Amino acid sequence: MTKLNALAIASPGSRPLKNTRQERYCRLRASAQPRIPAYREAGWETSDDADAYSNGCRLERRREIKDRISYLSRQEEDLIVEKRRRIEAQLWAIAEANIQDFFEPHEVIQRDHTGQPTHDEKGALSTETRVRPKLLTDLPPDLAKLIEDVQVDNRGRLIPRLYSKERANKELRSMLNISNREVPKDVTQLSDAELIASLAEQAKQLGVEINLDYHFARQSPAPVTDGQDGPVIDVESESDTPRKR
Repeated sequence: MTKLNALAIASPGSRPLKNTRQERYCRLRASAQPRIPAYREAGWETSDDADAYSNGCRLERRREIKDRISYLSRQEEDLIVEKRRRIEAQLWAIAEANIQDFFEPHEVIQRDHTGQPTHDEKGALSTETRVRPKLLTDLPPDLAKLIEDVQVDNRGRLIPRLYSKERANKELRSMLNISNREVPKDVTQLSDAELIASLAEQAKQLGVEINLDYHFARQSPAPVTDGQDGPVIDVESESDTPRKR
């Protein structure tokens, strides 16, 4: 017996219950089935909901029942996590697929209008390099599973059509919640109110008291003269009323 198997057997609730009804009930409860329908579906007949509920509660107070439900619930969660991991890996493979991996170059003999092979200046056959789809049977499994469909061209060749990268990216964004994540704003992009709020929050975290009750004052206007040695005339910043001094 391996160490892994020994640990599994030693874990509380890892062994199936000998009573088939109790085992069925535990599996239904582990799959989030409510007590009343789980009790009935497991094989116990009762028309009274209160009796079914109380009997289910009585069952779950037993240590072996409680341990079995807890174990099966953990197993179900592990299966969900593993399934999510496989789906995410497949979506990443689709999003990063390279169409070049499904084609290969090959040499083709050039022919004239009569169908006869042509030759170069040295008398060798003239050839050109073309591209053709690889045989599906030659593709490794990790590439073959990226093909959603195949189409037959006029030469009878099977042209692979890959799963949509756009759909894969959309599913990944939804799965990873990327669309809801906002990129933090740069300081230069903040408004005055946002900048003040940010400074206040930083001061609060540092335990520093700062007074942010301020406004940006306008600069005093330059003095105006009449171009002579006469009195200088200022303009009031608020009323725009000239005054002499």
